[in-house]
Amino acid sequence: MSINMQQIDSFIDTAINRLSSEQGTLISTFYINLRDYQSRITTKLVEDCIGKCKARGLQTERVGDGISVTVNLNLCVLNPSQANAYNTALLYTRTEHGNHR
Repeated sequence: MSINMQQIDSFIDTAINRLSSEQGTLISTFYINLRDYQSRITTKLVEDCIGKCKARGLQTERVGDGISVTVNLNLCVLNPSQANAYNTALLYTRTEHGNHR
């Protein structure tokens, strides 16, 4: 078993929500503990997780027993509902906080 698209969507959704904060950050970092998927961390597991993240335009780096995942909202691949939420968050951030990203 490996990370699934629903979990990747959660990372992207959280990054979009963070955009609406006062800092209005476009980049968020998350951690995937590979031991949550299997006790023995195999090359196949690592490659599968990294491949799925990269398919959505997320940057990854192996860190200990896991993977650090960076979501850059300017670069990641959004699904239609995320694109709508991103647009709403961006408009809110610009209006409410004066951030012009």
